[in-house]
Amino acid sequence: MEQAINMSNQPTSVQINLEKCLMTPYTVHDPRHVSDLKAQFYDQVAAQKLIDQGDPLVYEIYHHAFITDATDMAMGMSVIHPGKVGCEYHMTKGHLHARNDQAEVYYCVRGQGLLLMDDMADDFQAVDFNCGTAVHIPPQYAHRVVNTGSDILVFVSVFHVAAGHVYAQVTKQGFARLVVEVKGKTTLIDNPKRE
Repeated sequence: MEQAINMSNQPTSVQINLEKCLMTPYTVHDPRHVSDLKAQFYDQVAAQKLIDQGDPLVYEIYHHAFITDATDMAMGMSVIHPGKVGCEYHMTKGHLHARNDQAEVYYCVRGQGLLLMDDMADDFQAVDFNCGTAVHIPPQYAHRVVNTGSDILVFVSVFHVAAGHVYAQVTKQGFARLVVEVKGKTTLIDNPKRE
């Protein structure tokens, strides 16, 4: 659900309620279910089974754009629910930026997981992403957050609206590694799409 974006040259604030997992005000609220991420998950049979059984919520995004005469900053809050599709943990869709001069900052405020960063060529990094971790994501890296814990994972993002989100390359290639549970442990394995 999108709300109108108002331009204002005045200081503006948002409130983040970690207990209710809500950011207000927001200009965008985008809940994403297994069906919205089916192409991102490796186990397509497990994904379809979950869709057929009610299509559970994987994560939600809240954004608030701070548009002024001279800037276009935005703040986002994402809430990733615990769970797996097959043996692969719940995750965000993952994206690149349309503009290659636009970085982003992610700050984890609740939960535990991994932040995956992939230049879609030869550099892949997985960073522990736990409460209190802040990461600068360079413009040329696709990025995705994976919830490896048993509780929700909440992170705040700061970016320029003009950065844009590009999903097609990430959907086609996938990230270099998948984050799965093997014998009760979080494990990174090579993504067969990238071999």
